Amino acid sequence: MPSALAEDGAASTDKRVVRVAFYENGDYQYTKNEGTHGGFTVDYLNEVGRYADWTYNFVSYPNWESAFAAVQAGEADLLPLVYFSEERARQVRFSSSPLCDLYSTLNVRENDKRFAYEDFAAFTGMRVGVIAGSEDARSFTAYAAEHGFTPELVSYETTEALFDALNNGTLDAIAMTHLGSNSPFRIVAQFDPAPLFAIFPLDRADVAAEFDKATDELMLRDPDFATLLCDRYFGINTDQDPVFTADEYAYLASAPTLRVAYDAHRAPLAYTDPETGAFAGVGARLFEDISRITGLSFEFVPTEVHAEVMSLLAEGEVDIGCGVARDLDHESKGLITTTGPYLRDPLAVVVGANSDGNRVGVPQGFMSDDVAGNLRDTDEITRLDTPKACFDALLADEVDRVYVDTHVASYLMAEPQYSPLSMATLTNYANDLSLGVTASADPRLVRILDRCVQYTSESKMTTWLSESSLSVHPTSLMDILRQYPLEIILGLFLLFCCVSAVGYYLSRTKVRTARRIEELSFTDPLTGGWSLARFRSLVSEQLREAPDGRYALLYLDIKRFKSFNAAFGYTAGYELLKDLARTLHDLSREDEHFARITADEFAVLVRWDGWDDFITHFAELDRRFNELPVLTELSHRLSLQAGVCLVDRTHGVERIDAQTIMEFMDCARYARDSIGETSQSTAVLYNDGMKERDIAERALVAAAHDALAGGEFTAFYQPKVELATNRIVGFEALARWESPERGLVPPDEFIPLFEKTGLVKELDLQVFKQACARIHERLEAGAPMARIACNFSRLHLLDDGFPDHLKALVDSYGVPVELLELELTENIVMEDLDRAESVCRRLKDLGFRISIDDFGSGYSSLGTLQDLPIDVLKLDRTFLMSSESGERSKTILEGVVGIAERLHVTIVVEGVETCEQAAMLLQLDDGIIAQGFLYSRPVPRAASDQQMDAGVLEPGA
Repeated sequence: MPSALAEDGAASTDKRVVRVAFYENGDYQYTKNEGTHGGFTVDYLNEVGRYADWTYNFVSYPNWESAFAAVQAGEADLLPLVYFSEERARQVRFSSSPLCDLYSTLNVRENDKRFAYEDFAAFTGMRVGVIAGSEDARSFTAYAAEHGFTPELVSYETTEALFDALNNGTLDAIAMTHLGSNSPFRIVAQFDPAPLFAIFPLDRADVAAEFDKATDELMLRDPDFATLLCDRYFGINTDQDPVFTADEYAYLASAPTLRVAYDAHRAPLAYTDPETGAFAGVGARLFEDISRITGLSFEFVPTEVHAEVMSLLAEGEVDIGCGVARDLDHESKGLITTTGPYLRDPLAVVVGANSDGNRVGVPQGFMSDDVAGNLRDTDEITRLDTPKACFDALLADEVDRVYVDTHVASYLMAEPQYSPLSMATLTNYANDLSLGVTASADPRLVRILDRCVQYTSESKMTTWLSESSLSVHPTSLMDILRQYPLEIILGLFLLFCCVSAVGYYLSRTKVRTARRIEELSFTDPLTGGWSLARFRSLVSEQLREAPDGRYALLYLDIKRFKSFNAAFGYTAGYELLKDLARTLHDLSREDEHFARITADEFAVLVRWDGWDDFITHFAELDRRFNELPVLTELSHRLSLQAGVCLVDRTHGVERIDAQTIMEFMDCARYARDSIGETSQSTAVLYNDGMKERDIAERALVAAAHDALAGGEFTAFYQPKVELATNRIVGFEALARWESPERGLVPPDEFIPLFEKTGLVKELDLQVFKQACARIHERLEAGAPMARIACNFSRLHLLDDGFPDHLKALVDSYGVPVELLELELTENIVMEDLDRAESVCRRLKDLGFRISIDDFGSGYSSLGTLQDLPIDVLKLDRTFLMSSESGERSKTILEGVVGIAERLHVTIVVEGVETCEQAAMLLQLDDGIIAQGFLYSRPVPRAASDQQMDAGVLEPGA
């Protein structure tokens, strides 16, 4: 019998209650931990409900087929996301308009490198799972026939069974409607885009009519709603690298060094580093990433004006152009091909003293349709070489306003000489910056670059913009001359009159000029606070003579600010940033300053009176921040995270200047980046190992990904021995990394990092599969086998499908579930006792034995664990060590063993290393199970099989 669940706050007597047929289906629709519902369909229906004045009862069904049957029988009023067919149209009523258009995909495991994109030759013989009788099965069969390959189709009744079969290796691939942006699988083919509709019972024309009317009104008022919602849930998974076709991989294997033209004066988007002479900025970081993904090598060609980039491309002198706007250079059409945009940069208008004038300046090659749309018939256009030349023309009153990229304008506005100018962002107009490819290039190159751009995440682009915006601005002699013409003219006049007087005057003028340059700054256009340039300049001056340890630099940001923007809009986001700046100002003490770096990131200088004093002030900032009206009115809470770096002159730092401030900020950012997942505002103090650790961790994670795919992780087994008889009664399977380059990598080097990155989930399952395979092979050979315990991370407990997925794995190996034991550490259980109890009960219902590991290392007690359906309690080795050192501790151990015995829970004691320890435990209870070096270290499978064949292990043998 399906269960009906009403969303919180949904009950209202004057609203129609619509019964929605609901089944678990990934990003499309899912049940949250607290029992409410989420996903694309839920968000879509909630928006429709606002216009239709509806509320919903979500009625749960086990799969799509039963949900469809419920609508057909009139047990439910609505089922979203259904493909249209003539047969179905005779059974149910369809909405007049589709909710969205989606395509079907062929998916393989992420670490399965056997299949390239649309590798039709390799697809022949592939075992492909489909949902029985589904439209996806039909469309994939047609797709295979169209492209001439013959897969082996395997039908399943549920999506969950399909996923399990792919994960455990029963299938090579699954064919189904696109799984969404959080899909753990790699897409190797896309086909059959089709609309998806809502359906209703044939006799519920009234509900269907209200739905159609509400969706029509929604599309009129918010035409982009469905598109943005689709992008949010069904966009590309940018955490993965793109997959290429076999033909494209062949190109990559023999590709020459490619020449790339870029604008040398478009910081921070693209520029030549004045110190190194190398290509820098967002474009440079993008090409670094493309090189990492593809192995392509590039030679970078700087140009003085953007128009030269286009000329070199059109003439075939270079292969690729960086920062090409898709709607520019109409004369180049047919000579240049562009990728999709890697950055949408809003246009900015910058004005001088005569903001109403008609003289308009734009950089060469920058006359986009968006700019043209902002011009008046009387405007006169002047094309200048660079954005900086446009700004200089404003200062010289040669033009009245200029149009440039917002990020370029913000970068230049940080220079003191441009402080008289004003800037505004035109949010409705943007440059779609893309990579341009010369028409003579191999067409495979365009496809490869386009796919790399597609897989460049917004968060990665934001980081690149932030880091590129921190670069120090060079100041030229012309900048100084332009800012102080009167002083210099007066100086030259005095020099002509009197050499000695001029010398004195110039020395005074130089000091005054230097001081003024340092003091001048431009206000951040959003918050009204300091710009980053002013912060660097004045803070470096303030810290120059300050004693070490008196101040600290913070790198502060708002956790999940992008999600806040997506949920509540940019207007709310801008208001939140302005309010945060005001809060920082209100809390600032004497000699404390701050500046916005970019987006939601701030640099803050604070007085340092010790960690406790800082945490007190940070807590007050957190409190005031979350009491801001923009958050309280939305009933929303956000966390702040800050990296803290003490300002001192250790490690060879002799003087503090603007560049040193950047280095301190980098250190603070490393500290900020070290903050893991947490639900509360957090600050971390930088230490010397963070940068090196960050680099080392990134290298280790990269190696670990390849090692997991290459099968370098294997299970070692440590036996569990019955003290009274020395009989082996079980084993614990422990992960070991046997690296060809590094040898046997100690677990404490990779397990904590795997927990942090989420790789531990895949590792746990690999070890579990090896344990299942061992049990299967031993039983098939008629050999004796004892129970194997496998460890599982806290991350598995967050997955509602974990118990059933594990049972499906056991069934696929055909082994008795009672020969497998699942170990969960005490601390994992205590993090969320209610959830742990729910998951453990489901595992027990499926036949698994449950063991609580490391008992005594945390804060639980037998009282808190008494409601858990556990079979085994593994005592932490600290129990054993403390019991040897005192009668009181021994008495506590006796009590724990006695209570566990009355609860019918088996006791396993870890870390048994001496005969004296074993004798003490045997005296306590002859039913205790021992595990430790006294009997055996963890050993490879072959040695463990020999132990199992022997059946007993003598202490110290």
